[in-house]
Amino acid sequence: MPAEAPGPERRAVFDSCGRLVKSLRVSVTDRCNLRCTYCLPSGSTGFRQREELLGFDEIVRVVRCAAELGIDRVRITGGEPLVRHGVPGLIARLKRETRVAEVALTTNGVLLGRHVDALVEAGLDRLTVSADSLRPERYHSITGLDLMDDVWAGIRRAAKAGLRPLKINVLVLKGVNDDEIDTWAELTRQHDLVVRFLELMPIGEGAAGELAGRYVNLTDVRRRLEAELSIEPVPGPGGNGPARYWRLPDGAGVLGFITPLSEHYCDTCSRFRLTATGELRPCLAHELSVPLTEAIAARDDLQIKAGFLQAAALKPAGHGWNEGQVTKIRMSNIGG
Repeated sequence: MPAEAPGPERRAVFDSCGRLVKSLRVSVTDRCNLRCTYCLPSGSTGFRQREELLGFDEIVRVVRCAAELGIDRVRITGGEPLVRHGVPGLIARLKRETRVAEVALTTNGVLLGRHVDALVEAGLDRLTVSADSLRPERYHSITGLDLMDDVWAGIRRAAKAGLRPLKINVLVLKGVNDDEIDTWAELTRQHDLVVRFLELMPIGEGAAGELAGRYVNLTDVRRRLEAELSIEPVPGPGGNGPARYWRLPDGAGVLGFITPLSEHYCDTCSRFRLTATGELRPCLAHELSVPLTEAIAARDDLQIKAGFLQAAALKPAGHGWNEGQVTKIRMSNIGG
């Protein structure tokens, strides 16, 4: 069983490998308004019904328990979180009713423009937008919908409202959008944006088939950009994510690289995931989970906390993706 180290105000939880658990990603839905080819291909079914999802009161209770165990950063995810009504209100409650230091949101940006003011008023600390292309026709091809203008309108509104640092996640796919890497880099020369490139992970439908051939080694990409564009390593923006950061010599923004396969960061992982149906998952790669639904329904804070300790004991040292492991569950079911 992982050790609990006493602190001046709250305990800290270490997993079985001695890593301090600091971050919780909370999925509020497994549904999404896009149909990205690598995540929810067109025709995907089997979504959870509303009554199966945790209510906001229940989410607040779990986060409050997590905060009392030293977890101080929460990120709201999905699916697409903004398709669920009332998410800004949930963020406001997490800020007001729990002891977490930071609440962040990851969104595809389609609905961002209409929610920016409410998110700012709620006290949102950080925002990440997923946008895999700068070309409208390619964005349409990847996501299934012609909504890129809506995404960038939302990004501009968020920037104007002062939501900084403003992160944009780009999943790089061989033969799909890998020819846009330099264009994204140039965007950070001109604008105060944090553009983060992500490697494709073997997760979800098609992970062992066609998608496997779309992987791009981003460590190689980063080395090329060091040689050709003279990018230099810099400290990243706040947070506890896995990205490593570089900047063009005269760049207003920065580039991030998230490399779960080419440069592992499992030894620094401090993250758990709470699914929309109340399962606590200690690792993205392994189909391990601790069900919290009964403890949540019983409003039993001690049992909820015991679930976190159990998950910490189950957290593995790392993934086996480089050895052929495939995680078959959808990312939208795990919690982005």
